[in-house]
Amino acid sequence: MFFNRLLRLTSKKFFSVAFAAALLIIAVCGVYAAEPPELEINISLPALPVITSVTQSIEIALPDGVPDGMFEATVSSESGWGIMLFQTGPSDSGKIHVSREAPARLEYRWSGVSPVNAPVFETIKASIPELGVSCEIGFNVGVDLRIKEISMPAQITPGIFNNIEIVLEDTFNPTLNVADLVERTGVKPEIMMSLSGGGVIIDDPVVRAFFDTAETAGEQSYPGKDFKPGSVIARNGKFLWQCEEGKPSGITPSSTRGFIIEATLKSNLGGTPLKQWSSSALGESGRVPRIEDLPELIASTIGIMSQLDQGAAAETESAARKFLASGNANEAALALGAPLRKSFETSLVPSLGKFSSALAESGKREAEIVSFLETIMKDFDGAGVLLFTRNGVEDWILSSGALAYDNARYVAVPFSSRQNITVTLTGSSLEDVSLWKIIPEGTNTRSYEKGHWIKEITVFTSEVQPSH
Repeated sequence: MFFNRLLRLTSKKFFSVAFAAALLIIAVCGVYAAEPPELEINISLPALPVITSVTQSIEIALPDGVPDGMFEATVSSESGWGIMLFQTGPSDSGKIHVSREAPARLEYRWSGVSPVNAPVFETIKASIPELGVSCEIGFNVGVDLRIKEISMPAQITPGIFNNIEIVLEDTFNPTLNVADLVERTGVKPEIMMSLSGGGVIIDDPVVRAFFDTAETAGEQSYPGKDFKPGSVIARNGKFLWQCEEGKPSGITPSSTRGFIIEATLKSNLGGTPLKQWSSSALGESGRVPRIEDLPELIASTIGIMSQLDQGAAAETESAARKFLASGNANEAALALGAPLRKSFETSLVPSLGKFSSALAESGKREAEIVSFLETIMKDFDGAGVLLFTRNGVEDWILSSGALAYDNARYVAVPFSSRQNITVTLTGSSLEDVSLWKIIPEGTNTRSYEKGHWIKEITVFTSEVQPSH
């Protein structure tokens, strides 16, 4: 009997516990099932620049699981300075209709003072009381686009155009994809840039001609002193300004003895022009070679080297003086070849062309200049130069990719040993034309009598072959 009573009591208690647990599960599941999904709200820009022509597009969409029909959504700006255009007019809050087939769309503008020191955080809230659904989204108002840095290559070569990178960032939103924002807003950031300092320190006509040659082919810096519109590209984790004209940004310093770049950015996504200074003192101040009492062509060559690599120039000067002291001028010239080639390393072919052309400013006879080039270039493995007299030629045409550096006396066409070049010359009938192909292995010479003629010359790695 006792056992039966215990069984009845236990059964009642178990039923009560089970019944309570079932009610709890039903209640929890019922609440979970009844909880409506949130509204969907999207914005067009990760951060809103304060520009008259740029708005933040807001889209409000019904989620899956709500009944069909047209519903009225209440939308508001938490800051109080955000203005949206409703059917009733512009306001910081209002109502708009939304259905599953037709999401609601609004254009948001900032009506407050443009943020100066930091962005303003804005929150857009939307709700449909009838359905019991709501949502909110936040974004920054204000963009502070600036030049973060001017990124230069590890080695700057004077006298030629050196590509540089103008790196931009949004200081208000450091993680912002600037390239994407600029593209979405249609803004074209404008930049101008100037270069100062770094003047040539040796007053020698050949040295000055070498560093001035590139000036005739381009600007000292690009973009120059006029604002140029551009875009922004993402590359290697950086956001780089890129000119609309497709030209690379860069500088042509006259030496590495220190220079300053000033870059100014305009169209700061609505802000005022901002300046960024970047300076570089690339050449250590060491002993400047004494070249005044050296033979002219040797002095000029060491003078050029002193602007490229002061330490190497000083060592080369000492070596040249030892050979000259023993009366061996040819060995002194030979001592210049290897260090000069090393100083041209980052731009071997164009530097060789500029050097060959600049030698004309020495005023030396053709034979002396050609002989000096032959000696220097014994250490110029992988490169050569075609030199021809200027007065006897009315016009010349080079094959694609070839470079030419000319002056009143000569035209120098440098080339790589892996490069074949075609040069078409038109005679002027004023003088005979002399042509030299100078490579480390030796020199080929051609001459053409004055007259009206056309010669097509193919330059290979080891010989000069006129085709007719």
